[in-house]
Amino acid sequence: MNKKLSPEMGDDSVLIRHPDFGFDKSFPMTVRNDDDIIQNIEDFLQIKYIKGKCLYKKDYAEFLVDLSGSTNLVNTLGRCKFSVEKDQTLTDINYEIGQISEAFFEFINQTLLEFEYEQSDLTTLKIYHVDKVVALSLDNTSDFEKEVEFMAKSIIFDVYHKSSICLKLIDISHVKTDEPLKDILENSKLISKKSVVLNYDNDLIQYYYRAIQMEASEFQYLAFYQVLECIFDEVYLSETISDARKIIESSWFSPAEDKDIKGLINIIDRYNKEKDDREKTRLVLQKYFKGETRDEAYLLANREMIDIFKKLDKIKSDKEAKDLQKLTNTIYDFRAKCVHSNRTYPFRTEFQDSPEELTLYIALIKKIAEKIILNYRIR
Repeated sequence: MNKKLSPEMGDDSVLIRHPDFGFDKSFPMTVRNDDDIIQNIEDFLQIKYIKGKCLYKKDYAEFLVDLSGSTNLVNTLGRCKFSVEKDQTLTDINYEIGQISEAFFEFINQTLLEFEYEQSDLTTLKIYHVDKVVALSLDNTSDFEKEVEFMAKSIIFDVYHKSSICLKLIDISHVKTDEPLKDILENSKLISKKSVVLNYDNDLIQYYYRAIQMEASEFQYLAFYQVLECIFDEVYLSETISDARKIIESSWFSPAEDKDIKGLINIIDRYNKEKDDREKTRLVLQKYFKGETRDEAYLLANREMIDIFKKLDKIKSDKEAKDLQKLTNTIYDFRAKCVHSNRTYPFRTEFQDSPEELTLYIALIKKIAEKIILNYRIR
């Protein structure tokens, strides 16, 4: 038990003042079992609380969420699977989106001034069995918080790309009391309860999460494009190594011949000069968007992307969508247009293309970013 505590004994309860947050909590003694009372007090003191944002304890984390934009949602339970890198096994994790827990609400209510929300006003993302994935002690507060926040953003990604329901993590202490939170609970749109694998890459999830919180604009397009840019150099290096290995393993190459080594160096040097951002975009699409998917499956899996492509008048038939160079040129040229339109940013922020066209391009790059995140997952 914490040595800083000075419990106050009543006739039917024990009053404890939280040593870190300075509020009192009463523990009833209706059942005269000292061990149970002590355990309840210890559980209360072990709760880690980030003021206005999240609460976590052994095997559990809870984050305040709100809708990022206008859409519908119902209380939702999903089953997830996270990859545990140490033994390469999959571990089940449950998450739930619904009304804030009593414990979390109590901490918020007791620690925030001018807090006027009711428990029914607040919605949280609850994650269960986190200890099966996060191999960190609760005492390692900073690293543990980063890990569970990444887990929360991974779930937000999974919910959004499957249902178009866009959530965001919020800090209630920065929300004005007269500013209504968007109504999540009273609207209804069911997220299918599927088993998913959320072993996503941290950097890609962070870029995606930042993009979905932005208003529709050329900046949001560029933010989604950063998912691709994040792995430009990695994919380019992988391709270069693969090319170099093929040359070295060829029948004509001899490591004892200077001319062969010089020829290899010249080829790699030429690759370095030729593979600009446009070409790196194509390489990323080739490796993590299309991959080795056969044509029929590729067209079926990317039905929504193909429809957007057609609305932009970039293709006439489905078969044209197999041309990755055409897709590369489409998204890269629009990226260049977004960048060039803002050379004097922040003084110039108006975009020259129509809002309808911008919306289509954002939808296109978002779909591509999602597919890359899914295909890039840690194996």
